[in-house]
Amino acid sequence: MKKSIKYAGIAAATLLAVAPVAAPVVSTVSETTVKAAADATYTNNTDANAWLNQFADKTFAAGAGKETPAFNLSVGNNQSLSANKVATDPLIASSKVSNPINGSAFESATDTKITSVQAYAIDANGNVDSSAMSKDDVNTRLQNQLGGGVQIQFGYSYKTSADAAPVTGTKTINFKYAKTAATATVTKATATYTTPINVAAGSKAANTQLQSSLNVSLKDQNGKELVGNTDEVASVTPATSYFTTLKGAEGSAKTADATLEAGDTFKANTTYYQRVTVASTKGSALDTYLTAQSKSADGSYTINGVSYANTNNGYITPGDTNNGATVTFVRAINAGSPEAASWTTTDTTGVVTTKSASKYYTLKNDDNVTIANRALGANTPWRTDKVRTNQDGVKQYRVATGEWIDADDVTFAKAGSDNGSSTGAYTDVKALNGSVTTKGPAGYYYPLYTDNGEQISNRGVSGLTSWYTDKSAKNADGVTVYHVATGEWLQGTNVTYTAY
Repeated sequence: MKKSIKYAGIAAATLLAVAPVAAPVVSTVSETTVKAAADATYTNNTDANAWLNQFADKTFAAGAGKETPAFNLSVGNNQSLSANKVATDPLIASSKVSNPINGSAFESATDTKITSVQAYAIDANGNVDSSAMSKDDVNTRLQNQLGGGVQIQFGYSYKTSADAAPVTGTKTINFKYAKTAATATVTKATATYTTPINVAAGSKAANTQLQSSLNVSLKDQNGKELVGNTDEVASVTPATSYFTTLKGAEGSAKTADATLEAGDTFKANTTYYQRVTVASTKGSALDTYLTAQSKSADGSYTINGVSYANTNNGYITPGDTNNGATVTFVRAINAGSPEAASWTTTDTTGVVTTKSASKYYTLKNDDNVTIANRALGANTPWRTDKVRTNQDGVKQYRVATGEWIDADDVTFAKAGSDNGSSTGAYTDVKALNGSVTTKGPAGYYYPLYTDNGEQISNRGVSGLTSWYTDKSAKNADGVTVYHVATGEWLQGTNVTYTAY
């Protein structure tokens, strides 16, 4: 699973008091207001997120330490670096995804600043040291492949207008190197990925061309994750072109027929189909296995639980002299309605409590249509993770997937204290604002659990990854769990929590 949280919806029937939806980011927003210079220029949240999402964790091949790009940034707090200076640093630039969105709009805003740069050692077990490192120590560690690698954190600050509060946060990038020996033989491949994904009408197609938008896993017969192991998987690449039908996208000889470029936007109420290609490393055990399966499938290769022999998806293309065999999956992209796209939505963390003037208060769906059989009782608290405003100034808080309540019907309070409530199978629910980092090793996957405490069979997070969490709770065994996505919880025995 990728290092940004994938959105998993909850059924309307399971709407519970104080039931949150976590935002898949590991940054925090400051509410400090500063006076901007009269000639300052500003960015927007879309361009800022696009720029930040260009950077992902990087794994260097074993034995290639001397070829590691140099780290030239000065480390320390209270800095005022340009975004361009950070993005063009050789080491940071090496972490850019395969199909980056142009971040020039964010970089050109004069108000945008990188406020701190810090580096921390990662040991052989994947633990991150708490003591900051110098620039020279970073280069020495990476060039000699000492320990488990280096974690770079840089703080950022930007404003969307002169009167807006600054948005601040921290971007974390882990630079590691493959220490695991190549798999001797691959005799089975289990591929899983998320489809469909939902996007807003009018959103840029380029957002789906980022590796951070993917959730692709490929495991061998021992359950070992091959994606992320450069000895076996050379790359995972989302296509920059789209199809109008699933059949067209699944045919390897077909060419894209949806006229969408990187700068174009998705049309409302339309489904697109995008190819995602996993390339094996030339001469690897996976390359050998896939080549054999392309000639005669034996049922050991499955895609989302379906045998390769029984689907047109996940088709294999044999390698050539210089490249390993590839597998190509097709995912559906559902674009929402124009009404849903007309709202400006931002993340928030808190609780809304219904007023007492009425016995109940109606809810709206994503298209701002009243939901006939859903309402909230008077004087009841509900967790909220997003707030939206339309062009008429109407403001609403989200209290469940696809369910919003008008701001005039509630009072809002920031999260931060134990409300003594329970949700699903969990008790002692506490609001948080921080991140959880899984223990190592990098190739290990930690399972996720539903709101009812049941393990999710096809969902997990990999070792040495960080995830935003908005609350903790206790399960039936008294074990602390952390909420990391809608209806998805991670047990605290495998993580370290850090408050923002």
